[in-house]
Amino acid sequence: MTLFNEAELYSGLASYMWAAYDDLTRDHDYYKRVLQANPGLALDIGCGTGRLLRSLRREGFAVEGVDIAADQLAHCRRLADAEGLSVTLYEQAMQALDLPKRYNAIIIPCGSLACVMDRRQTLETLHRLKAHLAPGGELVFNLYIEEEAKPGATYPSEWMNWTRAPMPDGKSLFVDRRLMVVDRLEQTVTEERRYRVIEGDSRDLPATQEEIRTGGYRWYTRNEALWLIELAGLTVEKITGDYTHEPFGPQHTDSMMFHVR
Repeated sequence: MTLFNEAELYSGLASYMWAAYDDLTRDHDYYKRVLQANPGLALDIGCGTGRLLRSLRREGFAVEGVDIAADQLAHCRRLADAEGLSVTLYEQAMQALDLPKRYNAIIIPCGSLACVMDRRQTLETLHRLKAHLAPGGELVFNLYIEEEAKPGATYPSEWMNWTRAPMPDGKSLFVDRRLMVVDRLEQTVTEERRYRVIEGDSRDLPATQEEIRTGGYRWYTRNEALWLIELAGLTVEKITGDYTHEPFGPQHTDSMMFHVR
């Protein structure tokens, strides 16, 4: 298994893509309810460019952010300043989390815990999150249900059109993704993402700038995640599915939502 610097996949041109991504329909209301149920100071782990963080701050919640990628945090500050928001941000890896505060709620959106690819470091992450919870505080995170591991598939895969994002100078950022390795035994994925800046609105035009960034993630089953949580000395209160209040079950196809104290 190859380990990556998790900041690599989200720096440089990648940070411009995430700065342009502000979709809140998928998970905002779910995490908002978490903060409402645990009033006081909250922490957004892997906050990136502040998609959720800035929205929650606009609604008056006391929430701080931490991310491993300095480029992402720079965009978060820029966007927050433009909105007249004050934000408290920390540049740290979650498996090395060491902040001066304790939090009533800690959230890890977007399945970001899976970016910690070594399971021992995942356990260390959970230990550190426990240490940062205030008495009675709640940790909530999602893990995606893995669908990449298809028997018989060959790698690397073909480049797949992923998304397009506007650049501040009016150019377009086109993003493609391909899977390099899917290891069904280690339950890990290695991928490349290609970022191309184009003066125009067609991905077929020549790029004026291009970057390819490599990263990976590990996927967990429900029971594997439960074991890690229990080994960290935490207690699972409930597991829901797909950003709903329903107990996680076979009808859910996107995410397992872990509520932990």
